[in-house]
Amino acid sequence: MAEGTHSYFDWQVSTLMLAYDTVEPLERDDDKGQAEREQKVMRELHQLVHAMLPEEYLKNPGEDFPPEMVMVLTRATIARAAQIMGMTEEGNENDE
Repeated sequence: MAEGTHSYFDWQVSTLMLAYDTVEPLERDDDKGQAEREQKVMRELHQLVHAMLPEEYLKNPGEDFPPEMVMVLTRATIARAAQIMGMTEEGNENDE
């Protein structure tokens, strides 16, 4: 995975982790809970991204996405964070 793509994925994970923390905060020392939440968020992002990416990028995971694709994924990540926090009509049907 290209460095830029990796750092973007870290941003996506952090964004959704923070969204989940606003609805169901975990104790600072709950390492197991944090690890489980992070794994859940990574699976969620994997599904989200794979549902949106054109096949050419799915076949070549080392390629960076063009700016247009990054914009689409950014909107989707922020929309999902809003859902998790209950800021949209869809609510948080996929949360913990």
